[in-house]
Amino acid sequence: MHSVTDYIPAPTDRPQDCSSPILARIAEKIGEKRFGLWFGQDTTCRCEEQTENIPEKVVFQVRNNFALNSIRRHCSPEIKQAVREICGKDIPIEFSLQQGILPGVRNISEVLPPKNVQEEIPGLRHGLCEHAEKKPAGRRFASLATYLEGLSNRLACRAADLAINHPGEINPMYIFGPTSVGKTHLLEGIWSAIRKKSARQLPMYMTAEQFLSSFVETIRNGSARDRNQSFRGKFKGISHLLIDDIQFFARAESTQTEFLQVFDTLRNQGVQLIFSGDRPLRELTLRSELIGRLEAGMVCEINLPERELALRICQAMIRHRELPIDDDVCRLIASRFGVHARQISGALNRLHLHYLMDNRPITLAVAENVLSDLLRLNRRDIRLQDVGKAVCEEFGLSEETLRSKSRVKQISAPRMLAMWLARKYTRSALSEIGLYFGNHSHSSVISAQRKIDRQICEDATLAELVQKIERALE
Repeated sequence: MHSVTDYIPAPTDRPQDCSSPILARIAEKIGEKRFGLWFGQDTTCRCEEQTENIPEKVVFQVRNNFALNSIRRHCSPEIKQAVREICGKDIPIEFSLQQGILPGVRNISEVLPPKNVQEEIPGLRHGLCEHAEKKPAGRRFASLATYLEGLSNRLACRAADLAINHPGEINPMYIFGPTSVGKTHLLEGIWSAIRKKSARQLPMYMTAEQFLSSFVETIRNGSARDRNQSFRGKFKGISHLLIDDIQFFARAESTQTEFLQVFDTLRNQGVQLIFSGDRPLRELTLRSELIGRLEAGMVCEINLPERELALRICQAMIRHRELPIDDDVCRLIASRFGVHARQISGALNRLHLHYLMDNRPITLAVAENVLSDLLRLNRRDIRLQDVGKAVCEEFGLSEETLRSKSRVKQISAPRMLAMWLARKYTRSALSEIGLYFGNHSHSSVISAQRKIDRQICEDATLAELVQKIERALE
């Protein structure tokens, strides 16, 4: 495993070159994880006003106020000690914010091709491009290579392929789904794939908050006559516009008006428009004209990952971390924390830390002990579909057969067991369970529950079968 110091120059004997060694020494003191969290790749350190080769001041430049406050709160003692060790004595320390960041636009320097490519494209020196040299490099965007496809996101993946290889053919695209299902990852992956495919294509990615912030900043600084034109000029020359979380436009009527103007202008120019949100279009409190334009394109839903996809996500995270984890542990995490990728990552973070402390392979018993509190708090929401699928797999039935009204014992017995499991593991009402499993009444569900309760006590084989299905559900 690499450490932060692998990427930072080693300390030298010259005090005047001590800025990078200071960062390296801080990384050694607080650890790689904390250094990456609070400092990242954007924080710089420089020594100023040197006297007799000893700096009189050390200045840390950070990206924003959040990072500044975090570093001061969490890392001040380590910073002072690192400066003392590298410089040989206590040196005054100052913090400042980096300048020249275009308000509201994320990673704008990454939107631009290399300088020699910029000069080959007419008009590219205008609008956003004039800010390229001022914007510090941001974090690396996600890649489609790490975006795993499953039944829950297949349509969105096909839409992404279309946007990359045939831009403008279906326009606009709207991708929606609950939090942590990969919408931002997909948009960033599209951006990365477009840049990799051709330097002449200029995709722009931003969040709705950043669009709003940039628009407000333009209004604040520009004259009433030309401020809107100035803002629209920021989008000149782009090939794709990707905006994340457009539900945030709901609280700004004037921003929606401007967004409509940008939308129409870019679509008429053949620019591929891709947006994401956390809910269906008709649940967005946006202007009807904007909803209508989005409905005219392609709308794709990303659902919570199915169990197979959650398992693949977990396996990919384990490979990336190079953790010695049993397959049984992977299945446990995918089944109990597989609601979305962030929960899987959180569980693996705890196991990773335990492995670093204990330095022994993580078995199922170890994982259950380390994650015991999380397992209690994060019981997976089980749906009627999950119960039906687990019972069908055990008895070799199709879901259509299980949900039929057939009274044949080979079908009615598994159906009663499914109703019993649904009462135990789902939050569905009696009427919902009966309707789902063959359009039966709520009294039929109660009867099935009582019958299975009695049979489990009398039949050890059935009890073992129930435990097997329950393990599959959990």
